[in-house]
Amino acid sequence: MKKTTKLLCGLLGVGLLLTGCATVGAIKNNDSELIYNGNSAVMINDSYLYYGNSFADSSAFENDNDYKNSAKLSYLARLEAGATLSAKNEDFSPKNVETVTKEVSVHNKSFMFALGDYIYYLTPNRKKFENEDGKLVQQYGYSTLYRSKLNGDKKKSLYTTSAEVSQIEVLKYGKKYYLVMLAGTDLIRFELGSKVKRTTIAKDVTSVALPETYEKKRVGSTDKWNGNIYYTKALKDEDNSSVSGSQVMKLAISTGDEVEVGGGQGINISLVGREEDVVFYTYDGETYKLDTNENDGNIRFSISVDRYSSSEISDVYTLYSNDVLGYIYTANSALICHQNGASEKSVTLKYNSTDVENYKVLFVTGRTIYLSTTSAIYTADLSQILNGNGKEVNCTALVKMNDNTIYDGNRYAFDGNYLYYYAQLQEIETDEEDEEEESEAKTDDNYYLYRTKVGTNADELEGSSAKAYELLSLTKNSDRHTK
Repeated sequence: MKKTTKLLCGLLGVGLLLTGCATVGAIKNNDSELIYNGNSAVMINDSYLYYGNSFADSSAFENDNDYKNSAKLSYLARLEAGATLSAKNEDFSPKNVETVTKEVSVHNKSFMFALGDYIYYLTPNRKKFENEDGKLVQQYGYSTLYRSKLNGDKKKSLYTTSAEVSQIEVLKYGKKYYLVMLAGTDLIRFELGSKVKRTTIAKDVTSVALPETYEKKRVGSTDKWNGNIYYTKALKDEDNSSVSGSQVMKLAISTGDEVEVGGGQGINISLVGREEDVVFYTYDGETYKLDTNENDGNIRFSISVDRYSSSEISDVYTLYSNDVLGYIYTANSALICHQNGASEKSVTLKYNSTDVENYKVLFVTGRTIYLSTTSAIYTADLSQILNGNGKEVNCTALVKMNDNTIYDGNRYAFDGNYLYYYAQLQEIETDEEDEEEESEAKTDDNYYLYRTKVGTNADELEGSSAKAYELLSLTKNSDRHTK
């Protein structure tokens, strides 16, 4: 039946230019609400994982052949990822990796989520745009928003941006879901449903404060917010060149109605973070924090409120335990913990008495940070800092891999049971006299999806045959496939 269906799809597609036919077996999403696990994978019904089979560096694309070649390995894949994979061992691809759609689905700007029986994902744009010289050129830094049924059916391009996407979130307000993106200086809203309605809700935007997309499995994540988006735009007066500064605007997500709530002549404000309805913004190199629900929502962004940090901050995360305990963020290239009612405190992360360096914070759940380097992924519990005990925190290695093989970027997923990340194939110890085993040790330059179980301690596994990771992707090298 499946072969017949594929043949019929092919025949119909030639004549009718169908948007897509089923490529994998149908499943029913048992969750009626949004499923978001991070920007690289989505877990449906705690059993089916949708993900980019490999990471594609879209910044290196020069022509459409580069896209097509990457799509041969970086397609949207599906795997029935139960507790036990059908793999030879942790270093081999499992059986039954399926191709859902043949689009590059995990890349420098990737974003992925499921709603109902549809999966949504960004791909690098393939359309040509006119440059300053009037020539049509490729712009792979721009993005195309796709969606398809969970079985690969009804694949459709919903929108192609005309600039790079710098922020994107999916937000629920009332009974509706909205995807909101900042592409260049355009703030665009998509009302999600059986039909997707798109509206450009603001232009000439210089910064925006959006709540984070809700992650059900991440402690402290919430879909509760006041329904208002805050953004800035530059003050302009064509008749007066001395006019400068910012306007801060409040925009209702459901109606698009907006009102000015801050800024003014000579006041240059930039929005740098938002956690639920608390917005962080900078003025003159310093950061301020404002609860936008104060005074029944009749608030103003100004420079007279309490200063939060003496520096401009970025990458803000909430620390949570029954309630918001405070925030961590980056300032002057350092990790800062700012507990409610206390002053900011620089945090030093240690592993085996050595400073952890050149790391990226992936996400925070509760009071635990997940961070990645190119050779390991660590967790760090900030409870002792929150209790006032020093500035140093000892990390646990969740997984350790060969040097410089973990992808050096924030591409991950987290479903509460596993952390998913991209890394290159690990070398396999072989007997040099065994040619068959030697062939199995082949590696390549591609980054494939791995998973590691939450709570794993890689150090405790050293010396045993067990490994802290499992390979999930179907590799380019067939010698790494499970026969």
